[in-house]
Amino acid sequence: MDSPSTSIGRRLTINTIVRRHQIEATRDRSLWEDETPLHSAALVERFSDAVRGAVPDARLTWALSWGALTDDSPRYRDIRRTLARIAAEHGDDVTFVPGGFFANLYGSRDDVARDISDAVDLLHASFDRATTSLVAGFLAAENISRARDLGIRTVQGNIWSQFDIDLQDGDGSLAYPYYPSRENFLVPGRGEDRVDAVQLDGWTVDLVAARGAGMSSAFNSRLGLGPIETLHRLPRSEALRELYATSAAHLNDRNVQRNGLGWLTVNYEIGEVARGLEHDPTTLDAWVGWLRGVRETWTDLEVTTIGDFGEEWRRRHPDNDNLAYLLQQSGSGVQGSRAGETVTWFMTADFRLGVVRVGDEVEVFDYTSYLDAPGEPRQLGDRRWSLLGEINQKQTRPQDRPVALGRFLAAHPDVEAALDRTWADAPERAELQVRA
Repeated sequence: MDSPSTSIGRRLTINTIVRRHQIEATRDRSLWEDETPLHSAALVERFSDAVRGAVPDARLTWALSWGALTDDSPRYRDIRRTLARIAAEHGDDVTFVPGGFFANLYGSRDDVARDISDAVDLLHASFDRATTSLVAGFLAAENISRARDLGIRTVQGNIWSQFDIDLQDGDGSLAYPYYPSRENFLVPGRGEDRVDAVQLDGWTVDLVAARGAGMSSAFNSRLGLGPIETLHRLPRSEALRELYATSAAHLNDRNVQRNGLGWLTVNYEIGEVARGLEHDPTTLDAWVGWLRGVRETWTDLEVTTIGDFGEEWRRRHPDNDNLAYLLQQSGSGVQGSRAGETVTWFMTADFRLGVVRVGDEVEVFDYTSYLDAPGEPRQLGDRRWSLLGEINQKQTRPQDRPVALGRFLAAHPDVEAALDRTWADAPERAELQVRA
């Protein structure tokens, strides 16, 4: 449990992307849709104004792709000029997004490092400011380490619980900030193995729905704060219920007290803002309504850049040694967030343990040890970057069948001792003891 000296409070980080192609795999290879028509200086301005209309002191993180950073057409020159003015007026960050969230699928570590280095130089020349953060979706540990040598101190470099979504899997990490290992970006590093760059999740998701893998017309394991997963796809009432339920799971007093931090993060790409408006002209208004609502409910909520959030966190956490996150969410009743289920996560630098309660039944659905974890894939095109532990929440292997809590703890006395040592006074731990 964090002491007041390590308490941060309530924070929301909003990232947004400006790019040319949906997936800019390398500098000269693009996949999927050419998104150029979806991007304009006017839409950048509209999004900025909408956020500030809800939260006047909000500060955003804007990430430009290689194409958006280097395209010399009037469209992208206007976008860059507008971003420079907006950033100066509001204290926003403008940074780089390598690849299309999946840079290491298509480029070697050296290729990706060169892209990041050249982009940092271009950003400094274009915006006259040092770049201290990256928005990357997934980023290999070696590239995080090499980016740190360029002055990058915070990286949105993993997408918690992602599996069978988009082009890359990355389940297995902590959901709240940590310093990554030099061998695997999903693993908290210790001692010389620790990369001195804060690793952040990219989208806050519903902890109940995240137990699934992939998505269908009736289910999405990335359900949570993402506008694509909620406001773009669900009936408005269900979308808003899910947005507020996931927000409350992190911003409520109990979560802030036990973790010293209640953190939400969301990515709303400018191209997706355009698609949302094409689908329903009121979509952005609804999203801004949620933003205004959480600020009115939790008046101390600060909307800050990922760079400043990372600095705030690192001042209180010089290493991973005392990390102890306890996260809990009950099902909202929307899609895979099944009503009547309560998920509790215990997360440390040594392991993560996921427990689900349905009525009087309590089961372990995830146990991932970070001790002696394997390294990352090295072959280009390999999408399977997850760290699947002894039991994994996605239930894609026979061994992933949930286990009764009492039986699991009897077989893992070291885990039970760690729970008692770290969360002895937590009501969530006491409740599990009774039910086990």
